[in-house]
Amino acid sequence: MNAGRPVVLALILIAGSDGGAQEGAHLATTPVSRGLCWLLQAQNRDGSWGLDAGMPADISCTAVAALALMAEGNTERGGPDLQSVAAIRKAVKFVVQRVHRTRGDFSGGEETLVQRKLGKHIHTFFAAVLLTQTFGQRGVWGRVEMEDFKDHISSLVERIVETQEPDGSWHKETFGSLKATCMAWLGLRSAASIGVDVEKASIRKIMTFILEQYNPTSKLFDKMNQAGGYQAIYSTGSCLRVLYGMGEGNSCQARAATDAFMNFVKTPQNGSAYLTVEGEDYLSAALVSQALLIEEDARWSCWSPWIAKELEKRQAKDGTWTTTACISGRTFATACALLALQTPGRLLPMFER
Repeated sequence: MNAGRPVVLALILIAGSDGGAQEGAHLATTPVSRGLCWLLQAQNRDGSWGLDAGMPADISCTAVAALALMAEGNTERGGPDLQSVAAIRKAVKFVVQRVHRTRGDFSGGEETLVQRKLGKHIHTFFAAVLLTQTFGQRGVWGRVEMEDFKDHISSLVERIVETQEPDGSWHKETFGSLKATCMAWLGLRSAASIGVDVEKASIRKIMTFILEQYNPTSKLFDKMNQAGGYQAIYSTGSCLRVLYGMGEGNSCQARAATDAFMNFVKTPQNGSAYLTVEGEDYLSAALVSQALLIEEDARWSCWSPWIAKELEKRQAKDGTWTTTACISGRTFATACALLALQTPGRLLPMFER
């Protein structure tokens, strides 16, 4: 846990998991601790999170919420806050059970809001990120237990590989193709880091596809959105996360797009809309924070205090960030906002690459 940012969740009385207001929540005093308190209160009894407190389970929301708890130094085996540890354990168990039941394919059944926005396989990508980070943070492993857990991750990787399109992308039928492609890449990259074979996926094609979206006129990765506009924020943030993670943070495209992205969200017109109504805003904030931390140069020094201030201004009294469009509700936005604020702590393996 980071010094100066104590989480007092152990003092909070968590009742049930119906997501209602809980006695003692006022004891959380920082933006991060208030957000984490709300996430703990909003967790469903089965270990999942929905789009909002009390709503049906959503794999992607469960993954980002659990990652936010893990980003404070907690794992499903131990950590500074026992309530977070218990919540992570329940969340990981829920996701593992779903992976086992579906062999990593969450595309069947009723489509969720996140799938409608980012593609029918997006839950697979988020689940892969969660389980690889869980594996990377675990303590002592038994051989059988380790192989069993890696088998679940391998089934997710197989599904990611199977759904990659010939040009290296995922879900071009949605407005969120570059966001989905980024999350698929992050799942593959994290899986590779723990020794899972990802060779059947084409990382080279991912890079080629992303670089083809760069627009030298706008300096943004917006060629898939010929009409321009706000979608450029999401596509550019996603592409930057991949480029920086692949060691291309100092390429001409990455440097120009970083400047263009920050100029875009800081202008009065766009800045007043950013981090307000769309859940994807908060995902872009988390992805750009993770990207810029890799180089940790003047770009990071410019971005980090600004995004922290903007997020803190928009946090509600109950500790949440709320969105009403695209990926709506409080869970996804709150978890992504927390991940953006927690990135400097480097307590998740994915923050290092």
